Amino acid sequence: MTNNTNLNELLDEALSLLKLKDFDKAIPIYEAILKIDSVHSQALSHLSIIFLIKKRYQEAIEMIHKLFQIVEPVIGDYQNLASAYLALNDYKNAIDSYEKAIQINPNISEIHKLLGDAQIKVADHIGAFDSYEKAYKLEPEKFQRLFDYGIILHLCRHHEQALDIFNKAQKIDPNHIECMNKTAACLSAIGDYSKAKSIYKKLMELAPEATAPIIDFASCLMYEDKYDEPIKILKEVLIKKPYQSIARSNLSLLYLTKKNFKEGWDCHEARIQMRNEFDATKRYDSLQKFFSIDVGKKELKSNEKIIILLDAGIGDVILGFSMLKDFYKKFKNISAEVDYRLVNLFKRSFPEINFFGIKEDKHEILINHNLTDYDKGIYWMSLGKYVRQNISDFPKESLAFMKPDEKKVNEIRNNLKKDKKIVCGVSWKSAATEDRHKSILLQNLIPIFSLHGLRFIDLQYEIPQHKGQTALEKKNLFKNNQIKIEKYKDLDTFNDIDGLSALIENCDIVVTASNVTAHIAGALGKKTFLFVPFSRGKLWYWHDEKGSSIWYPSIKIFRAESVNKWGRVFIRIAEEIKKELT
Repeated sequence: MTNNTNLNELLDEALSLLKLKDFDKAIPIYEAILKIDSVHSQALSHLSIIFLIKKRYQEAIEMIHKLFQIVEPVIGDYQNLASAYLALNDYKNAIDSYEKAIQINPNISEIHKLLGDAQIKVADHIGAFDSYEKAYKLEPEKFQRLFDYGIILHLCRHHEQALDIFNKAQKIDPNHIECMNKTAACLSAIGDYSKAKSIYKKLMELAPEATAPIIDFASCLMYEDKYDEPIKILKEVLIKKPYQSIARSNLSLLYLTKKNFKEGWDCHEARIQMRNEFDATKRYDSLQKFFSIDVGKKELKSNEKIIILLDAGIGDVILGFSMLKDFYKKFKNISAEVDYRLVNLFKRSFPEINFFGIKEDKHEILINHNLTDYDKGIYWMSLGKYVRQNISDFPKESLAFMKPDEKKVNEIRNNLKKDKKIVCGVSWKSAATEDRHKSILLQNLIPIFSLHGLRFIDLQYEIPQHKGQTALEKKNLFKNNQIKIEKYKDLDTFNDIDGLSALIENCDIVVTASNVTAHIAGALGKKTFLFVPFSRGKLWYWHDEKGSSIWYPSIKIFRAESVNKWGRVFIRIAEEIKKELT
């Protein structure tokens, strides 16, 4: 620390050191200045920047906040503050800082772009969409703005729009490899596999060491209902790069689709590492501070306290729940995490096990159970490696393994006032990643709606973002075809899964897309007619044996006839229902 107390001399000395980029010597000079004048704005500003450069991020944040107490913040201050927060993985405060910078001047494209980057880190795709769109509109001819906007359009599943934006970007930079890759991904997403494969082949020539185009090329083959060739391709990738988690995860899906369960489960846990790379909460890493997780192994012991960990959506967890009885025969000391909407339903169905609800709020995982109580963890969709190794391990007959609330079932039964008509529950959309391939328009079901003696009940699980869309479809169906789909009063099919299960229990039959409704109906042992796409969007577990699901024997599976075309699927379902009724 210098003994000089002359403020002007200290300032001159500090500025000289800054010009020489001798930051280590400049720091004590600025600290001396602040001892003389604790609110010296130049010292606070320069010291905050030096701390950023020296990666002393917390100190940089403290300096900037002190500066804000004496001067009106400018955009650069908020940008510096955001940079420090980002370095500490404090995305919430980084986002807040960028938003405050935008309040000062909303017309700076780069800050909207930086805000979008931070929002992507916490998987706030809606927020990022807004930010990247504003950045693009401010600088529509700039490659990076086009590229960022195209990526968020693709992430939000607006693939045709994304394709148009990427094409504009490629006119600016025709050889941008990542832009070519995203263009191919959009083509694949809309089912134009021929064009997508052509681009992936070109990328393999341009970047022979890159594995992503090879993996994506193999995926296109899989979407065309080809399996042997992509299996061979992915195995070759893994010989060169054994820890390539996307290749291993995709290989698991191919094996599981072909009912090669042993090989499939061996690779399936690569999905955990793959998801962890994109998980803003990094929950997999944090859980390992409490216990060992049975991933890539098979090392659970019967005397250990085991917690089954949430790793998927409601449908996949119900699929995992179908294996719980057999898993419990091997391991008695079990607790399990589930989506908070499933807790009561699962407790009622399997009272021997403790179920804990998990809720995600603003990209934070909220739990109310003590993780220190357990010896080992295992994910729901990893139970299969212990209890579903062969076809012979699956249930042979239709069994209901979930118990709806009897009081709710009776209440709905009384309110429905059932007549002699067959009650047919209907669900036709999916909100999952491959929704465009799995969902249909309500009018596609007219062959089924034309059957006599049926009464149709709306079972659609409608996410908040799509609120009102299905009501409009039903209104138009009635207006144009005089077909009525009844909505059960006051039932929130998104939040009240217990109520939805009770409503499904009151149906005689169910017709549904591949979604939550399908899993609930199968778990209740309800006679169900499930329509699935030809390949892309047909989830690996919709296997069938003589037309029925091996996971839920009460479900009959009807597959689309070709890529992007349903063909006669709905006529076939109508014929099957008619046969059942007679």
